[in-house]
Amino acid sequence: MRSFGGDDTIFADMDRLNPNTQTYQPETLPEREAELNNLHSTLEPAAQGYDPINAFVYGPTGQGKTVGISLKTSQLQRYADEHDKDVCVVHVRCKGMEKSYHVMTHLIKALREKQYGPGEELPSGHPKKTLFEMIISELEAIGGTVIVILDEIDAIGNDDYVLYELSRANPEGVRLSLIGITNDYRFRDNLNADVRSSLGEDEIEFAPYDANQLRNILARRAAGGLRDTSFSDPDNPFETLESDVLADDAIPLASAYAAQDSGDAREAIKLMFRACRFADEAGEGAVTAEHVQEAHEYLERAAVERGIRSLPMQRALALLTVTQATITGTKAAETKDLHDIYQVFCNDVDANTISERRFRDKLNDLADSGILTKETRGRGQGLGKTNRYELDVKIETVLDNLEPDSRLGDFVEETLRPRHK
Repeated sequence: MRSFGGDDTIFADMDRLNPNTQTYQPETLPEREAELNNLHSTLEPAAQGYDPINAFVYGPTGQGKTVGISLKTSQLQRYADEHDKDVCVVHVRCKGMEKSYHVMTHLIKALREKQYGPGEELPSGHPKKTLFEMIISELEAIGGTVIVILDEIDAIGNDDYVLYELSRANPEGVRLSLIGITNDYRFRDNLNADVRSSLGEDEIEFAPYDANQLRNILARRAAGGLRDTSFSDPDNPFETLESDVLADDAIPLASAYAAQDSGDAREAIKLMFRACRFADEAGEGAVTAEHVQEAHEYLERAAVERGIRSLPMQRALALLTVTQATITGTKAAETKDLHDIYQVFCNDVDANTISERRFRDKLNDLADSGILTKETRGRGQGLGKTNRYELDVKIETVLDNLEPDSRLGDFVEETLRPRHK
């Protein structure tokens, strides 16, 4: 059994390599200098005592949007405090809030906590109009310049009531600015035209990082997180990185994987962190490309397993039909044959059946997620084409991750598991 607190470790500061933004947040974002300059321009009127500018900040996950806004608004708040300017920044994370109603309740709570400190309760039982009146009342109680940041605002979907009302609001004695952060490029286009016009005064895009940028990000993390690791040129951290515990090919491989997948810095850091942990746990003196490869396979497998566990019922049933075909030796089964199996399964688990066309959509979703592989073949001259599907994961991976499902568990255990044995 391993002991805790061993001194023989490659880590100098494990938090520095942790991808959790609550654990560690960088003080600078050199790869986002242009975007930070645009944010500065958006916020500058507030520093000068003028009406602040509304903005949309958008781009895929892991591109520094939230961290960049946090850095610039914190800088603005420090400036305002030092120069006796009345500025208040309120940040509401909207993930999981499917309605404007939920956003408004959390905004009221955040506004009250700015005045009275942490611990305020969410308001409940009020109609939307009353909630909005409460928001205006809290804004007026704070007064001065108030910058409201709505992070992951696309969670509300088409229910843009809160954005429509806030963008038209004129609270007495308040200069109000709204900054919406979204991963969904289409969200802005689907908004009410008046909302889009009001909130889109500034639009700032955070495009995916490329491999060179990710190498520098990982080099800075490694220099602070690993022992005997440092760089000599802050403008070229990767090129000047020297380390006794990090092989030369480790960071380039991690960066290449992340750039190829999504350009997501958080994913690159997660991959590097996992590789370092594998090396450290094995008691090996250096993190190598082999550790990165092992970490990549581990994280991909974990992501697929999470995806299977979270599948809605109809997609899970579609996956089980391909699993059944694989168990019985049917290679690359066609949609029609799979739909026949699916109908039997629906009857067995007392689930509603969907049409073959919609069933094919579920199969295609699974293929897009990397759980199935799809091949389109011709039936012959004049006979059209057909789709064929196979598992892109092990049978055990499907069964192990769907067995705990409350509706499908017994079916998997009693029907598919015995056939696989």
